[in-house]
Amino acid sequence: MVLKTFETQGISEVEAELLTPEGFAPYGGVISADHQISTTKSSAANYGTATKVHKVAPIENAYAQCPSGKHATANWNIFRCKAPKHLISNKHDGSKAYLSQVLERHPYSTQTFVPMGQDLKKKSYLVIVAKTDESSDGRLPDPDTFKAFVCRGNQSVTYGRGTWHAPMVVIDEEIPHIDFAVFIHENGVPDEDVNECYFRPGVSIKYSIEKHAAKL
Repeated sequence: MVLKTFETQGISEVEAELLTPEGFAPYGGVISADHQISTTKSSAANYGTATKVHKVAPIENAYAQCPSGKHATANWNIFRCKAPKHLISNKHDGSKAYLSQVLERHPYSTQTFVPMGQDLKKKSYLVIVAKTDESSDGRLPDPDTFKAFVCRGNQSVTYGRGTWHAPMVVIDEEIPHIDFAVFIHENGVPDEDVNECYFRPGVSIKYSIEKHAAKL
């Protein structure tokens, strides 16, 4: 369900920052072992062959509060995502810009995206979020609070329940797609599973990627 279309003239370009658990904390959780192995509670596991890092990201199901009262199931889905090249442009300083035109939220569930089979260190995708305007009818997104993060192939994100976020944006244009395993609760009622808002012409998200030497 599309709740509103926003005009975006006058909204400043947003520069994406590297994803960290601390930076993303207002919007949900991050699964990033390289960050959390030394900063989050952990314990030895599997007879000394593994380290268990505890409670790195939230899981929430609030469908008991939904108007229909319909029960939700916990689902693993797969999203096969490719780079949205029609919305990506090159900038004069060598960076790139993505034109963000839609945000969505899941009012009653968290949503976790786990990239599969990606380079552990390569910049792979963008995560784009915005804060909720608590004074608006319907708790719409605040267009002036867009924030963006550059994620590497060994990082996963969990969007908090009701967090406004963009669809996954693949920025590694050297691969055909990224497969994400996606965990969410859903009850099959469209307006309860997801809401959307449009932004026209869109909010520019600036980011940089690694430059690779030409192969001989």
